[in-house]
Amino acid sequence: MLGLTVALLTVVDALGAQGKPGVRQFRTDSFFIREWIRGGVKEPDLLVEPREIAVTQSAVVVLDAGTREIHVLDLRDGSKRLVLKATGEGPGEFKRPIHIATTTQLIGVLDQATSRITVYSDSGRYLWTTSVPDGPSVEAICMLPRGRLRVKYLGAIGALATIDSSGRILSRSSLPAAPELQKAPTFANTAYVADGCADGVMSIVPIFGAFWYSIAENGATKRFAYVEAGRDAVITLKKRAVDRSRTVKADQLIQTTEVNAIARGAMQRGDTIIVEAGATNRLPYELIDYYRAKDGKYLYSRHLPFTPSALAITPDGRLIATFIGDETSSIVQLSTTPLSPREIAKQKPRK
Repeated sequence: MLGLTVALLTVVDALGAQGKPGVRQFRTDSFFIREWIRGGVKEPDLLVEPREIAVTQSAVVVLDAGTREIHVLDLRDGSKRLVLKATGEGPGEFKRPIHIATTTQLIGVLDQATSRITVYSDSGRYLWTTSVPDGPSVEAICMLPRGRLRVKYLGAIGALATIDSSGRILSRSSLPAAPELQKAPTFANTAYVADGCADGVMSIVPIFGAFWYSIAENGATKRFAYVEAGRDAVITLKKRAVDRSRTVKADQLIQTTEVNAIARGAMQRGDTIIVEAGATNRLPYELIDYYRAKDGKYLYSRHLPFTPSALAITPDGRLIATFIGDETSSIVQLSTTPLSPREIAKQKPRK
């Protein structure tokens, strides 16, 4: 029998631990930018559309949506280790990868076509496959010990699930969200999940609103304030006629919102949650905010030199970013430095 628990999470308000976040405090350091891989429509053999990025203890993993390939790069210098290609539906294969997840030594590839996650070592050796119910609706996924998974589905109601190694749902719960989002379960990209799920804790960073959440493996939830609060999304439904022939009548419902997103991504490094800022009063889409995971305390912020399509952090604190251009895409490494951007510009480019 399937032991299924569906419940609205009880939120513990942890704002007292951090007080009001207040105004952003910026680090004075800058970033060295070192390009690792360049590709795009002019060089499709290298890279086309890098949409997701994650790291293991020794590798950087990139999902290229343009070629349906998984690139595994060396963490030290970005040299290419191997490429996992879409080949089919057999053991160790995938057809249409939509998400990647990593641990210190493992790489998981979620396949939209087969609704399962295929797990490899970071050297590319196939290990196992686990079914993921309703895989195309998965928004983010974390790999836990003993082959278990933590999954964030689209929307808010029943959006969080724990899945065992056989693909059985052990528990399912709902994300605290405004009624507008609860009534719009298909509204895409309602929240991001910080990679890793350290100690079974899932850090949920909603795109809209004023708070992010820390959800323990037993479902206990804590709420923390963003340093610069946003507003909850107000969803508008629009109907568009797709077909009006004599025999067929088909309409398409489109969900939109005019509210600016407050967050556009999340990462975790040790006890630190790093949130990519969305629309802010300062510099939209070009900031990252650091919070302490255990109590949500805001720590500091950094300026990003450009808007990445995906961002990950390495164990030693470097940032790995992907950039998608009209003709050129690239993967770059960003290392912090006390030098100013002007001083960096005067130096010779790093090879």
